Amino acid sequence: MKTLIGYHCSLERFTPLEHLNNIKVALANGFNGISCSDHFYPWSKRQGASIASWPWLGSAMNTVDLPFGVITSPTERCHPVIIAQYIATLASMYSGRLWVAFGSGQLLNEHITNRHWPVKSERNERLKEAIYIIRNLLQGKTVNYEGKYFQVYDTKLYTIPSIQPKLLVAALSKESAHELAECSDGIITVIKPLKEQQEFIYAYQQGGGNKESMYLQAIMAYDKDQKKAEYEAWYNWRHAVLGAKLQAEIRTPDDFDSAVESITPEQTNKVIRVSSDPNEHLEWLNEDKSCGFSQIYIQDVSNDQAETIKMYGKILLQQ
Repeated sequence: MKTLIGYHCSLERFTPLEHLNNIKVALANGFNGISCSDHFYPWSKRQGASIASWPWLGSAMNTVDLPFGVITSPTERCHPVIIAQYIATLASMYSGRLWVAFGSGQLLNEHITNRHWPVKSERNERLKEAIYIIRNLLQGKTVNYEGKYFQVYDTKLYTIPSIQPKLLVAALSKESAHELAECSDGIITVIKPLKEQQEFIYAYQQGGGNKESMYLQAIMAYDKDQKKAEYEAWYNWRHAVLGAKLQAEIRTPDDFDSAVESITPEQTNKVIRVSSDPNEHLEWLNEDKSCGFSQIYIQDVSNDQAETIKMYGKILLQQ
């Protein structure tokens, strides 16, 4: 099975136009897909962007002729009915080119509605309800649904895509991977130590997950100067050291900046792939392929995106 290698746009960094330019560079250098985040707030004031993913996707998908994916939470900021309408519109405009991954969300982005923030088990249950509603609406059904978290009455979409987009789940823990597997067409996760990643994949497949649709968001940093790569990874993305549980519970960019104040570059290097050596990046990529990921999206947390894209372009020529 050939692995699709894509480029990930962190919409909490850079401007919308800079991201459009980056995906053009990615296309020119052999990348075969694009994914993006869906944040209201950046992780840090240093990142400084609040790009809305859905309008950006409409422009981006018109800019380069590649498949696109977005990782979003359809449970708090936007009702699942509205998310279904967004998906149906894009999937109808760009037939066969859209996939969507649904996660249970982070307080950082979802607190803006000022509602109660549930514990993780409740967030997963809420996500299952949302996916059920979205999937039925995308199939053209009239939805009447009385759930614990959502109530939908006499609701129908009149613009339905001719090709149904894949609806994945986004999960970081093996427990969530197992629990959410059956309600999804696939899964996306992030890099982990090899043994931990294998346990994650096993839990997902034991839960009934589709092993042919496992996607990876590969967080890395590159610069020809190793120290610069390490500094930029630390400066831009040191919140990764906090881990998934804490990241889901911190409320604002100011709170994140306070939480990571004492984190060092050495700590950041343990959770982000940082190297000035293209061969090391190639080894990491091959390790990910060996795990069975069908699509891998390179997320560069250093500053010069074009330099990293071109470096990976040379790697992709070797595949």
